[in-house]
Amino acid sequence: MQIVFVTPRFPYPVEKGDKLRAFHQIRTLSQHCDVHLVALSHHKVTPDDLTAMKPFCKTIKVFYVRKWLLPLQMFLGWMEGLPLQVSYFFDRTIKRSVQHYIIHLEPDHVICQLIRAAPYVRALPFAKTLDYMDVFSVGMVQMAEKYPLFSFLFRSEAKRLAAYERTVYKDFDKHTIISLQDRDRLKLAAHDQVLVVPNGVDERFIPPHNKNTPSFDIVFVGNLGYGPNQDAARYLVRQLMPSLQRRGLQPTLLLAGARPGRGVKKLASRDGVEIRGWVDDIRDAYADGRIFVAPMFTGLGLQNKILEAMAMGLPCVTTSMVNNAVGAAAGKEILVADTLEGLAEHVQNLMGNEQLYSEIASAGRAFILAHYQWEDHVQKLLTFIGSQNMYAKK
Repeated sequence: MQIVFVTPRFPYPVEKGDKLRAFHQIRTLSQHCDVHLVALSHHKVTPDDLTAMKPFCKTIKVFYVRKWLLPLQMFLGWMEGLPLQVSYFFDRTIKRSVQHYIIHLEPDHVICQLIRAAPYVRALPFAKTLDYMDVFSVGMVQMAEKYPLFSFLFRSEAKRLAAYERTVYKDFDKHTIISLQDRDRLKLAAHDQVLVVPNGVDERFIPPHNKNTPSFDIVFVGNLGYGPNQDAARYLVRQLMPSLQRRGLQPTLLLAGARPGRGVKKLASRDGVEIRGWVDDIRDAYADGRIFVAPMFTGLGLQNKILEAMAMGLPCVTTSMVNNAVGAAAGKEILVADTLEGLAEHVQNLMGNEQLYSEIASAGRAFILAHYQWEDHVQKLLTFIGSQNMYAKK
């Protein structure tokens, strides 16, 4: 089976959620089909990044969005009623080239990642699947509530995104999304026909990671340039740590991940806090902490950081919003709270009760192994697009 996989960003390096999902779906699909990667990019793709994708792709084609044309493209998109989230990735000067390239490949199926890439493929005469992944319109509503001064702009963008999410639905044969929570957020009459295809856990995280005694009591890992992760980092340092200190504890905290900005880096000025930026093997960061804590109250999709931490054998403490997407059993496989005192109590109990620590860590790891394998979810996707009998490469 020939699949064209279209992405709004080159899938490597894997430092963002959409790139992680694309990379592992392509990697796993390549075991069953010929995958042709068509990627848009605002930045030059390095030879090393291309080399990383070549083992999984029969062909790779990158189309560069002209950054100097962005203001004009976004203005034209706004005048046409497009959301800014779509206009930013839509370069009209390369649209025809993208379409011609895909047509000449004559694929059996086209998988389009995110509505950001939809303008390039929605008119193609092939069977197509749109992966919404997240519900961007809900993300803009969250931003409006967080920044009331700019509420009008965010709510306007939210309306455009919701309208576009509905508009492009009819142009695709199949539709997927990352979690039940996100599917329920879609403002579609037929949202129940959208298949939930969760992420999985990279096999590297599943075997026990050889590690020394952790240096930190608490660890949080994620793209530290992403707003909800920045909020979580600030919450950990400015609220959770002081709350634990008032309980007579002296916890240490590690924050690790790509793109920490100046505001996040300043958090390292607090006692017991260390900031690490990009690390070559993120497992080392997970392994350097005893408890994974993700106090996230906004955001979309499925937090892979939780899946990875649980797979690594760390007991996890998070909010109901995060666990609604993960689906672990609260109190058994994961600890959940939506208040500062509740989160602090969970962390305190894990720090002081080795039996509870071991029970949550073991049950959480078993849950991930049973429910979050990339191979299982990609085979589910292949069956959904009608290829259950076409696993062998042509």
